Amino acid sequence: MISPIVIATVKGHGLAVLLESIRQYAPECPVYLRGPESVIEHFDADYKIYGQPRNFGEDYNEVIEAAMKDWSSCIVANDDIVLTPTSVKVLMEDVQIVRSMNSVKPGWVAARCDAARPCQNVRVSKEGEKLNGFKYPSESYVRLVQEISPIFAWISSDAFEEAKFPPLNWYSDDVHCMDLVRKGYAHFVSASYVHHIGSNTIGVDFQKLHEDALPWLKENRPEYAKAWFE
Repeated sequence: MISPIVIATVKGHGLAVLLESIRQYAPECPVYLRGPESVIEHFDADYKIYGQPRNFGEDYNEVIEAAMKDWSSCIVANDDIVLTPTSVKVLMEDVQIVRSMNSVKPGWVAARCDAARPCQNVRVSKEGEKLNGFKYPSESYVRLVQEISPIFAWISSDAFEEAKFPPLNWYSDDVHCMDLVRKGYAHFVSASYVHHIGSNTIGVDFQKLHEDALPWLKENRPEYAKAWFE
């Protein structure tokens, strides 16, 4: 099973390393790339969309929709990650496991990394869990979760048709995950791993990112805003 990898970038920092890791470790995966022409024109990709950055949600919606015209699923990748030799292989094996569960409608299946929310973060272990060699035993298993960050994450066209990202930077993934949960989908963390620089895609001014998102959330998902911030 092959899925294309979709990427939206603003400044292209780290993009060369990501694309080289795809070329080395997942050459079978077509690459769909969105970003300013001045940034991405010299990078190799199977499909390019030239456009100025708006926000995480709208930029990724555009490139995902382009990929879904040709494919029944895709892997969303942040522009500041590096694949390992098994990132795609393990992710897609876990997708197959999740899809074989008759009682589940798969939403996101997301890789683990070293800079993410706790449920995906390899630096965070279950209480009392001890390292086994270089990793925690739980890292080897698929895990059901409420929300994920699509740092390197698979989604089907069926699920994406049910809900799109909101026009936000921060909380776009939280909203998308909850919208899908309300439609009966479930999200999973895979045993797959990628290295993630973290916050290179949308910046590190967390207070501003939070404040910028609040008006949209309060107007369009007031129940989420109340649950998350009150």
